[in-house]
Amino acid sequence: MQLKRARIAVTLFASASLALSGVPATAFADDPADLQSKVNDAYSTLMTYSNELEAANNELYQLQSDLESVQAEIQQTEADIEEKQQELEQGQAELSQRLAETYKQNSSNSTLSVVLGASDFEELLSRVYYANSMANRDAELIDQVKQTQQELEQKKSDLATQEQEQQQLVSDQQQKTEDIQSKVSEQQSYYNSLDSELQTALAEEAARAAAEQAAAEEAANNNQGGGSDNGNSNNDNGGSGDNGGSNDNGGGSNNGGSNNNGGSSNNGGSSGGGGSNNNTDSGNAPSSVVDIALAQVGKPYVFGTEGPDTFDCSGLVQYSYKRVGISLPHSSQAQCNLVKNKGHLVTNTSYLSPGDLVFWGYGGSSSSIYHVGIYIGGGRYVHASSPGVGVITSSLSSNSRNFVGGGSPV
Repeated sequence: MQLKRARIAVTLFASASLALSGVPATAFADDPADLQSKVNDAYSTLMTYSNELEAANNELYQLQSDLESVQAEIQQTEADIEEKQQELEQGQAELSQRLAETYKQNSSNSTLSVVLGASDFEELLSRVYYANSMANRDAELIDQVKQTQQELEQKKSDLATQEQEQQQLVSDQQQKTEDIQSKVSEQQSYYNSLDSELQTALAEEAARAAAEQAAAEEAANNNQGGGSDNGNSNNDNGGSGDNGGSNDNGGGSNNGGSNNNGGSSNNGGSSGGGGSNNNTDSGNAPSSVVDIALAQVGKPYVFGTEGPDTFDCSGLVQYSYKRVGISLPHSSQAQCNLVKNKGHLVTNTSYLSPGDLVFWGYGGSSSSIYHVGIYIGGGRYVHASSPGVGVITSSLSSNSRNFVGGGSPV
């Protein structure tokens, strides 16, 4: 078995080097447009780390699977060794019985001296070979069993070494995954603090705009018929309308980073960038998983979870399929591998059916998957998008080079 070493393909944004040490919110200006830009940048970095975490977890899952395979092989080898040991003991017992019968039937001094002169069992086998032709076949069989037993012992030793090396790979990858998880948590806190400050600034801006509007209306009523001062007041009110425009900018941020998760959807959502193949058969996915997945819309994204209250992307897929009696691994890479191995991976989205899985990988590679969703039909899919966004539906677009394709895992 070939050992698989971690090879996570990750492209970090330049902003990934942002000070994760927690820049205080008060360090930024109160201008909503400026805060909106910072929120968007923080969210982009958060998405990068989240994708990196998913890829690292996929690698960890594969390494753990390899380790389990080695351990299972060790157990089987130990069972084989035990079986051969029993065969050897049985053969030795049968040979001893045969020798006893030979001794009873042959009182020749020469035969007796051959038997009694043996100093150990190995020498006894050698003497019997020449003394009694009937024992020749038994001795050969015992030799074969002993040789097989020795080979199995050597295999067990080699597997033990491989197990130790694989355990080290798993341990190293666990540490990498934990490190990335720490980055995600820190960036999530940083993003939340910025988004909170943005919402506060937007509320203050809206309050100021409302106060200015009320003042302008009161001035207009008091002046009744308005001269140039009233006009100026209206101009000021127009200026406050610009502030309302600033509020609209904040409205864009009401999912600040979140609606940039439309950017996150692009992170998740796309079609046509994964290259092409001639396959048109996406398999026969159970369409009933769609309703199950859609029932989870609005629930939070939490990495490593598989429901029923929180999900990550592959966890939502695993949960939905489990509800219809189909067991899938909790790994977007492993889920993609299942689709590929079934021959169901299609890159043309027109061949997708409701219930098919859809995948994204770095550079459109099916060996570097970082996101998965469930196709629901009509060019849309449902997925556990990202931290702070949760389970949503998104549209498949045709402009992402990261789209790998989709299909049924069964």
